[in-house]
Amino acid sequence: MEKILGIAQVAIKESFRRKDPYVVIILAGLIIFGAGIFSRFGTEGLGKFVKDVGFTVTGLMSILICVIASARQLPTEIQNRTLYPLLAKPVSRIQVFLGKYIGVGVMATFVVLLFSAELYLLFWVLDIPVTIVFLQAVYLRIILMWIIAGLTLSLSVFLTQGANVTISMLLALAMQTFANTIITVRTEVDGWTLRFFDLLYWVLPHLELFDISKREVHGWPPAPAWVLLVLTVYGMGYALVFMSVGLHRFYKMNL
Repeated sequence: MEKILGIAQVAIKESFRRKDPYVVIILAGLIIFGAGIFSRFGTEGLGKFVKDVGFTVTGLMSILICVIASARQLPTEIQNRTLYPLLAKPVSRIQVFLGKYIGVGVMATFVVLLFSAELYLLFWVLDIPVTIVFLQAVYLRIILMWIIAGLTLSLSVFLTQGANVTISMLLALAMQTFANTIITVRTEVDGWTLRFFDLLYWVLPHLELFDISKREVHGWPPAPAWVLLVLTVYGMGYALVFMSVGLHRFYKMNL
């Protein structure tokens, strides 16, 4: 476990060295600047709009940073040939893979927390009230980052870095909207096509379940604790599936 955490620590430091999380700080300045503009015109009636835009923008930025950081972990190590001396030590491929995953997951968690702090500051400046749902939305967004990190890291052993970033972003966004699309399409088909769409609906992960920001935007009641627990198990289950596929491929790779 010590070796895995050591590799995770290196991955985190590498992400900061490449200044990925600093994008958050730049966005923070833009958010505060925007808050000043809004405050000059008054915020009556803008609360829902500001919340919706804030959650949407920070959500997309969080996914992008997570995908970019995950996609380059193993390809960069292989390209720079820094993976070989690491494997020459008493470190297994499993430990390398898990260390990279934990490192990216922790970094993505930090990014989500910093974005959330910026959002809270923006709402405070504009005197927009928030509820416990805000914290629930942050928690589920962190779970979402760990799922996406597992998906992207696993795809990195199948695809080039550029292709991985593109495909992972498309998959992450598509899996947040495909459920409604399938429900709409399946009403127009039957037979084997209908069964195929039903299979997709139940097999593919429903990432839209991890976005409850609309509850905060519209002032709906918080999600029950058991729902959060189920979503946590559900999300970690899919992360484990993605990681298992990627780990199997990485273990079999001829390096």
